[in-house]
Amino acid sequence: MPDLQQLRVLVAEDEFFVANDIALWLEKAGATIIGPTPTVKETLKSLAQAFDVQVAVLDINLNGELIFPVGDELALRSVPVVFFSGYDDMSVPERFRSAARLSKCAGASDLVNAVFEQHLQNLSNFAPLYVGLTDQSICELIPGLRYRARLLMAGAPPEAADLLVERTLERAIALAGTRRRSQGLDAWLHDLLAAIHDESPYGLN
Repeated sequence: MPDLQQLRVLVAEDEFFVANDIALWLEKAGATIIGPTPTVKETLKSLAQAFDVQVAVLDINLNGELIFPVGDELALRSVPVVFFSGYDDMSVPERFRSAARLSKCAGASDLVNAVFEQHLQNLSNFAPLYVGLTDQSICELIPGLRYRARLLMAGAPPEAADLLVERTLERAIALAGTRRRSQGLDAWLHDLLAAIHDESPYGLN
């Protein structure tokens, strides 16, 4: 399960026990929770007071009111959303097509992975190195990272190399703000991967 590195996650859920489960799952994975809030009004108020939300987990229906005004406010801030709902067949407006959707039947690992992936996807659009040159996204670079990890860990099980890549991505999230504009994303990620391998050659400690 990914380490959420104190990621600040807004949670909106009107069922007390479900809200408690979500908060516990995310906190156990290392996240900092904002909320949970049980109504659209309270969620908007909480959001107005929190300027550093990084991901949101939202129930679509809060006490009979749809959560989409909160989604619109989050979109203005470029905050990714995971809709966590018991309504599998409830349609979501087209403007939220990039949001992840999970059923309330999903477990802790599914939710934590969805939050991690949404944040990672949001980080993948780094500023270009030079005018007119578009940087690659992290998602495009993962196959190369996996290949490099397997070369570094020749003879180790493939899952050990994949764990090394996962830890590299976690560290990339934590250190995203420190990357120099002149440093290519590919080279930066490979440097992180090599550094983590040097710290723990088998990627398992």
